[in-house]
Amino acid sequence: DAELSVATRAYRFRVLNGSNSRIYKLAWSDGTPLIAIGTDGGLLEAPVQKDYIMLGPAERVDLWVDFSSRKIGSELTLKSLSFSGANSGGMMGGGMMGMGRNRNRGRNIPANGDELTLLRVRVDRKEQETRQLPQQLSRIDRFVLSDAVNRNNPRTFRFAMQGMKPTINGRTFQMTIVAQDEIVKLNTTEVWQLVNGGGGGMMGNMMQMPHPVHVHGLQFQILERTPSAGWNSIKDGFIDSGWKDTVLLMPNMQAKILLRFEDYTGLFLYHCHNLEHEDLGMMRNYLVQG
Repeated sequence: DAELSVATRAYRFRVLNGSNSRIYKLAWSDGTPLIAIGTDGGLLEAPVQKDYIMLGPAERVDLWVDFSSRKIGSELTLKSLSFSGANSGGMMGGGMMGMGRNRNRGRNIPANGDELTLLRVRVDRKEQETRQLPQQLSRIDRFVLSDAVNRNNPRTFRFAMQGMKPTINGRTFQMTIVAQDEIVKLNTTEVWQLVNGGGGGMMGNMMQMPHPVHVHGLQFQILERTPSAGWNSIKDGFIDSGWKDTVLLMPNMQAKILLRFEDYTGLFLYHCHNLEHEDLGMMRNYLVQG
């Protein structure tokens, strides 16, 4: 775990989950709430206070952290708390991509969902704080669901294991090829329904694992997500009110996102951001046509 020395003032922590496949449940060790001011695509409209924040691979969160009331010499630890659901893949729990507990047994490597210490912060100097956290951070012009050309028939993408192979709608990556259901029109708004699991037979259903879904070329808005494996241990940690380009799908979860295709035509990627999943083909192109 890392160490950081700070002064008695406020800081903006920009946090990126750059792990291959590990999910973090961010929280301060002493129960101090986390204050989020931004997500993947920029500032939120207003600060959001959470006891913990879930962060999948490729997701980002900006935190406002104020040490002005802390004593010199005091310490604070940023942890990833334990949670369930990431290892719901039966004998392959935690992922063929990382191999969860089976691969890590005997190597002292925590499984996905185990508690971890991430950062130790020590207050070692005095500074006078004059800044205050604004209650209005930005204005987000939200997309309108009624503008979506497929609002009554969302475009569905299913992220699932077929045997040992990670797929999207039963397909794997092809360099320049798109299917008919991967073609969208420039200057249109659409609803996409992202589904984790199913479609893979008994073996595929046994091997469900998290998929952080990343869409290239744009920022989208999350409309809703359904409960999932381990729901009670993670449900209060999602921040779905800001601009996003990655959404964490836990096993059995579905999420609806609202996207607008503008500025450019051409091929863009969408994929699971677990490194081993995308390397094994859980990545596809979508085509924006003029």
